Amino acid sequence: MGRFPILLAGLSFLVVSCGPLAFTLDVETRDVSRSGLDLAEKTFSVVYVDNGDRADSSFAASAADGFAQKLESEYFSGERLIGVYRLDSIPGAVYSSKDTLLNLLMDVSTDVVFLIEPPVLGHAVAGEPVKVKTGGKIPADSSYLSEIDVPFSVRLYVYDSMNQADSVYSYIGRSSVKPVAYTDGRQSDSVVIAKAIEAIGEPSAVIGQRLADSFVSTWKNESYQIIYYGGDRWLEAAVAASDYRWKDALDIWISLTSTNNLQKRSCAEYNIAVACYMMREYGLALEWLDRSDADYPVAEARSLRQKISSRMKK
Repeated sequence: MGRFPILLAGLSFLVVSCGPLAFTLDVETRDVSRSGLDLAEKTFSVVYVDNGDRADSSFAASAADGFAQKLESEYFSGERLIGVYRLDSIPGAVYSSKDTLLNLLMDVSTDVVFLIEPPVLGHAVAGEPVKVKTGGKIPADSSYLSEIDVPFSVRLYVYDSMNQADSVYSYIGRSSVKPVAYTDGRQSDSVVIAKAIEAIGEPSAVIGQRLADSFVSTWKNESYQIIYYGGDRWLEAAVAASDYRWKDALDIWISLTSTNNLQKRSCAEYNIAVACYMMREYGLALEWLDRSDADYPVAEARSLRQKISSRMKK
């Protein structure tokens, strides 16, 4: 990656060069999720619909919690910052409508709201009971374990108030969930299935995490040019950028815009635009790039402008 050794290799040019120099900085940046939504730097809430059915409600509540935990691990370093809310089912309600999601968004006061409908559970099939092996004594009625396979489908709706499309996005997940039941090994399949359905919440958390996989950031490598001149402040800013200390680099570059040399001022303004882009301040990045173009157009600006415009459309 574009690190300090690259800068050291260019130091010999500083003695003889009065013009601008540049080095390439390779950066791994967050990109949109597989869903197509860019959710970085946003706040979320998760709402699940409780239709009163015990199994459905247990599934939905556990899936919602697993969904939230997955997004927290991705966007908030595991901190429990995403609220999970229960919504009583309303006969005739259209949960996919923009008005419904917008009203929920106003209630929870976040940038993005996810709504999980009750699952549609299919025909459950019980597996063969397996003897539980353990060193301790086991009650006779819990000496066997049976796993059942329950196919399901579940609908998920998303409304992102910061997305330019201003639309509700709809997704559907289909798979099977595999709760287990402890029995004496002689009970009928219907009894085993009923017992396992009572425990459907535990494996449903994993289902929620899988649903959230579509909303975690993808990553891509991008290359950027950082411009610098001879002089301690220019080099100090360049080193800060190579260490991804964008705020430190930005502060120095802002101080360097006080020069009357239009080319140097333009280069500092271009670098500021790069820093703003890295800090996801895309509007500011464009403003600084406009200043750079007005003072003294630099070749690197065109590529950066395209990246900024692309980000602002997501």
